Amino acid sequence: MPFAALPALSQTAGAASAAQPAAEVQFGRDATRLPQPVQRMRQAIMQAATSGDIEALRLPIDMNELPPVFAKERTPDRIAYLKGASADGNGREMLAILYSLLTTGYAIKNPGTKDEMIVWPYHAALSLDKLTPSQEVEIYRFLSPARVKEMAAAGKYAWYRVEISPDGVWHTFSKED
Repeated sequence: MPFAALPALSQTAGAASAAQPAAEVQFGRDATRLPQPVQRMRQAIMQAATSGDIEALRLPIDMNELPPVFAKERTPDRIAYLKGASADGNGREMLAILYSLLTTGYAIKNPGTKDEMIVWPYHAALSLDKLTPSQEVEIYRFLSPARVKEMAAAGKYAWYRVEISPDGVWHTFSKED
């Protein structure tokens, strides 16, 4: 997909305080550059998402030793939770959100550390009030302009994100409020 440039491949995100330096974030679009376990998990999630059947997500969920976090509260049946959170009642909205997020660029937070995490969409690691026109077009694939303006005014991305660690563990598909 020919969306314009992501931010520089390696940049420092956020402002550094005297006590704690800002975390490094790398941005990318080419999923084939990610570690094989990440590619495998991303592909499993995307296959489930494009199936149209929320039950197909059980495979990538079960690929983890511990299931991914989908909500702040404990969710014993993640599929039932996603169906309930989905406006259509069947989970297809959640599948569409997953697919939309995983087809954007990604951010690698804390690269090379034990806390490294690959995050989709990369917008979650950007200042939303400084998006380029191309980045705005991409974020409008899954958020309304009004919602983006609201989040920019609040100073943070506050919608769904997917996080997968370099070892291929799917950590989260959750929404930050």
